[in-house]
Amino acid sequence: MTTEALIHLALRSTTALLALAAVAFGVLRAVTTRGDMLRRLLRLVGALVLLGIAWLALRDTLATIDRGTAPEATIEAWAWLVLDALLPVFFLLLIEGWRRRDALEARLAEQSETDALTGLPNRRGFAALAGLALAAARRQGTPCAVVALDLDRFKAINDGHGHAAGDVVLRGVGAAIRASVRGSDVAGRLGGEEFALLLPGDDIADAVSLADRLRALVRATVPHPAGGDAAVTLSVGVAPVGAGAAPADLAAALAAADRALYDAKRRGRDQVLVAA
Repeated sequence: MTTEALIHLALRSTTALLALAAVAFGVLRAVTTRGDMLRRLLRLVGALVLLGIAWLALRDTLATIDRGTAPEATIEAWAWLVLDALLPVFFLLLIEGWRRRDALEARLAEQSETDALTGLPNRRGFAALAGLALAAARRQGTPCAVVALDLDRFKAINDGHGHAAGDVVLRGVGAAIRASVRGSDVAGRLGGEEFALLLPGDDIADAVSLADRLRALVRATVPHPAGGDAAVTLSVGVAPVGAGAAPADLAAALAAADRALYDAKRRGRDQVLVAA
């Protein structure tokens, strides 16, 4: 086989492989793209076009191997040379654009479900993650528990020391929560000084134990802006979520835990109570 034929084979094989790689990437992105049906269809159409180019390049490669020589310098051969040079670059740039757009959308989606101050899921993110965890627990037939937490006298911190000091306290509480929960647990900041936990597989005794450890950790590690003997404290309510619970049961359990939390505040704050 001549050197010209070998160069021709190398170019055509590269075009076929790059086109097939782009096909795989385009189909994957079309399948995983959420919501936007038009973008899915456009990516599938682009994948089909690339598949056709890959097939033509492969057919030309096999024909060259069969002949043992490169094709004559016809218009078709010159068109292939232009395609060999431009198509891979064009579609690789297109793929990179898809990847960057998908990554940006993923970051935006994550930010819409994350509390920027504490790094915990916000109310929307907590609901989404808790729904998934609850569904998994339902399949496994295991119970769950929910924990509602609220900072004591947080308004006084904001009013007396400024919102910047309040933000420092909230970040400290978020860090204490992350240090206390397991990978399977779901934690979130529901708003203001309110936090919540879903503990898959935990009964009430386990949940109370974790809540009490977390309450003590916040008191010990989160500094109060006033200094001295002042301490940051939590009032906590705990409620069970039975095995086989549905999302509506989770909402009811959170409401029960919230009532227990306010009972804890009425009884003097800085304590954990179980919902009746």
